[in-house]
Order: sequence, then C-alpha cells, then structure tokens
Amino acid sequence: MKQAYNQKKTKKAMVFIKDGNATTDNSLHVILENADFELTDAELGNVFIVNSDHNSATLDSNAINLTWLSEKTLEISFDSKLRTFKKANEIYGVKIIYKEL
Repeated sequence: MKQAYNQKKTKKAMVFIKDGNATTDNSLHVILENADFELTDAELGNVFIVNSDHNSATLDSNAINLTWLSEKTLEISFDSKLRTFKKANEIYGVKIIYKEL
C-alpha cells in the first residue's frame, strides 16, 4: 500500500493489508526491515497491526501514515477508530512513536 525510507535509505517501513476470512476481519500491518527487503504474502507486521474494529474505520492507504522523524525514529499516525493488536515501541534500534488522528 505504501512505504517510507529513512533518510539514509538503510531502513524502510511498509503498510500492507492482509485479507481476513469468514471469522476474521482484514487487517493493516506495518513492517520495518532493511531497505532491500522484499515483501511476500507470508509476512506479518512486526511493528503495528490493526483492523477496522467491525467496520468502525476504513482500511485504506489513508488509515496509517509513516513519517521518519530522524534516522532512528519512525512516527506512525493512524485513525483512532482502528483496533490495535500489536504496537511495538522499538525494533532494530528504531524508536517508534504513535500518533492517533
């Protein structure tokens, strides 16, 4: 759906959607990896995972925004109506800051 690189392009954060099934909702995932990382269908978010909370929020490219504040600080802004399942504060030496909109 979207991706953002840090200033030196050594790390990238990506937002992607995982399809649900008959008993689970679709979900948005954020993964943070090295810049050359290639996303596969088997991947899960290692930083942030949310769903629509029974359609309270829309799962589209506007639901989550990624902004690198510095080389080692990533801000994730997101729709406050999303239901959160995973919310990491740091990974691979990168600090994660969250901002509800």
